[in-house]
Amino acid sequence: MSMRIIDWEEYISSFSTSVPLAVTIGVFDGVHKGHQALIQRIGDSPHIPAVVTFRQNPLKTLKPDAFTGDIINLEQKLSFLEAWGVQLTILIDFSPEFSKISGRDFIDLLLDCQPVKLIALGRNFRCGHQLDTGAEEIRSLAGARGLEVWVAPPVMDEGQPVSSSRIRQALAAGRQAEAERLLGWPLDSINPDNIVPNRR
Repeated sequence: MSMRIIDWEEYISSFSTSVPLAVTIGVFDGVHKGHQALIQRIGDSPHIPAVVTFRQNPLKTLKPDAFTGDIINLEQKLSFLEAWGVQLTILIDFSPEFSKISGRDFIDLLLDCQPVKLIALGRNFRCGHQLDTGAEEIRSLAGARGLEVWVAPPVMDEGQPVSSSRIRQALAAGRQAEAERLLGWPLDSINPDNIVPNRR
């Protein structure tokens, strides 16, 4: 089954599904080993695996001077998500206006507009205005609605969690082998069918 791609505005307005979703949320820059654990979890559920992500990294808007560039572009990210079996991707156009939404309001919109049964999050996930809402708060919000929230344990590499910032640091220092180890795929091969198991 090919992956469907919609905008956040469509998700909260005209999109409709009666089939429950299993959702994970994040930037997913690089679709590294930590991201893959989240995608694996929603893919193993009996619900439609869905990803909420961004057209551009929010850091480009929030902290442009600190942003050092994407690990992969949007087209590559979408290809990776589809190859991992994601069936629905919701793209957010991050803007100064969107950044003012509280995390609670964002989660309420996510859950009010479609039938979500599972949310999978990284342990350090935060969202909303000034990152006002974390994974444990979302667990409480969703739990009150009877939803399952799975907070992933960190994926470790040499005693430290795998992260996009570690990958960027490795790439900046020319440590390609380290970056590839954290990503779980070779930088010289961007074809997702050669990188991750095709779960479609």
